[in-house]
Amino acid sequence: MQEFPSRLMPCHSVARVRATKERGNEQKQRQSSMTCLRIAALFGLAMLTLVAAASAAHAQNTVGTIMLVQGTASIQRNGATTPAVVNEPIMLHDKIVTEANSSVAIGLVDNSSLQLGASATITIDGSVLVNGVGAPTKVGLLGGHLRSTILGAMRGSSTTFEVNTPNAVGSVRGTDWTEKYSEEPRSEFKECRQFTDVDVFEGTVEVCNKEGPLHCTRECRDVAAGHHVTVACCAFFLTNTGTAGVLGTLGATALGVGLAGGIGAGAAAGAGAFSGSSSPGPISAPVSSAK
Repeated sequence: MQEFPSRLMPCHSVARVRATKERGNEQKQRQSSMTCLRIAALFGLAMLTLVAAASAAHAQNTVGTIMLVQGTASIQRNGATTPAVVNEPIMLHDKIVTEANSSVAIGLVDNSSLQLGASATITIDGSVLVNGVGAPTKVGLLGGHLRSTILGAMRGSSTTFEVNTPNAVGSVRGTDWTEKYSEEPRSEFKECRQFTDVDVFEGTVEVCNKEGPLHCTRECRDVAAGHHVTVACCAFFLTNTGTAGVLGTLGATALGVGLAGGIGAGAAAGAGAFSGSSSPGPISAPVSSAK
């Protein structure tokens, strides 16, 4: 009987060892479960971040919606060309083309809009989020008429909007203007085949030329409401309603007699002389420094 307790000791020890192992296993299982939960939480957070980033990218890539189509127009996107239809989204890098006797209106944020005339081509070259909604910042005008009406948040100081043609840039400082680009010859500009015409209906638009084959110096002018400017190659020809314009210093010095001579008579009739004066003619805002 004396040996009985001694025989029980190993059993108690084994039980304690088993209990210790079980507690250790439970702790390992709990740690493993917590690790899995952490991994799942991190994975879920990463997925939410990716979804949010994708949504923001999609929102920024969608810059407007077609509101009206008259005649025939198309959209070129990712190498494919499809007919333009009402309510179709306009995306970053889209090219929109109108045929003869056709037009397209594109609705933007805050009731802003772009209106393409007949035989016009534009590209969407830049975008930004405005109050969480995608909006274009840079539009290329390759031909035809484009009327830009910029309202609300798109006119904010932190938001820029510009229309680029091959020889000029129009930047928004106002609300409503048209821009036209043509390479058709004009009798008064004998040696030029690049023409950008800007008409401002409300506000002010900064118009800058681009350095071209005639080695012009880049120059910018603020064009106020009721005024018109033609950038012929890289020279400014400024007019207002009912008044002949005058070519600025850039036109006289950079284009030479061949181009400037064709418009000298009209400029002289409206301004009294054509001598390359620094006077900006009938434009109500001074020349601004190039950016």
